[in-house]
Amino acid sequence: MDVLNFAKHVIATVLTLILLPITFMMPPTDSYEAKNPDELITSFTVLSDIHIEGNNYQTFKEFSEILKEVHNSEDNDSLVFLGDNTMNCQDIESIFFYGALKTAKPADNLVIVPGNHDFGNGTGDYEMYRDRFLKYANFAGADIDSPYFYKVIDGCYFIVLSTESDTVNDMKISDAQLQWLKGVLDKAAKTEKPIFIFNHYPVNYIENGEYNRLSDVIDDYENVLYFCGHTHAPLSKASISVVNGINQVNIPKSTEHAVDGYECGIGAVVEVYEDEVLLRIRDFDDGKWVEGYEYSYPIN
Repeated sequence: MDVLNFAKHVIATVLTLILLPITFMMPPTDSYEAKNPDELITSFTVLSDIHIEGNNYQTFKEFSEILKEVHNSEDNDSLVFLGDNTMNCQDIESIFFYGALKTAKPADNLVIVPGNHDFGNGTGDYEMYRDRFLKYANFAGADIDSPYFYKVIDGCYFIVLSTESDTVNDMKISDAQLQWLKGVLDKAAKTEKPIFIFNHYPVNYIENGEYNRLSDVIDDYENVLYFCGHTHAPLSKASISVVNGINQVNIPKSTEHAVDGYECGIGAVVEVYEDEVLLRIRDFDDGKWVEGYEYSYPIN
């Protein structure tokens, strides 16, 4: 590690130790546990569109409060971020976001998806921002060498997809990434366990109007649950729906209330059992489950 990168990592740790609210270090006040902990195979939490911004302490405060609750949870094994982790992909924003993860250690496994704001949001320097994303994600403990990758956690495949240019509204996905995805799905299907796909973009947000290009690959496989963000759409029954034949969960911006928005600390908690996947939507700001948002997906 060169001197500059070492200095940035030191700054990340120092700043986040200072900026993480004192409440994070205090005894637990909020926590959550699995519905049937004795039968649980694995459980994970999904957040989206954190949008850490260098001059927005309120967003960082909300982010740290969510991390505290995830850290204090009884059964959570993994934490997934669905992209747009930073607002402008600046070093200072990356220091705050990834430094907080490094300092707080909210879960044993981190799965970090890149979004359009993490790749420059249309500024024309995709390769530079891609390399920056990989550097900071690995500093936080992600252990990846490509923006699209997979991990096997407690026997379940966690598959991360990524746009391959500095797109804004739609995802650019290459034939090579689709072929890679098919190969991983082939391996995952043999486990007969549920398969989880994480992408910043909804399944039908594909560049040049090729809306079925991704879903045509995924639709050949059973037991798939697809998570996305990007739209900042308020939580509604349409957030958990079937899109292009795929079971899709679109997570609102998890720190939205920090900019006087419509939701506060919304995320998903997913529990894997032998014969089902249980999905529950949680309000991390108020420390409670959102009534009417519990879904069971039988494992075929």
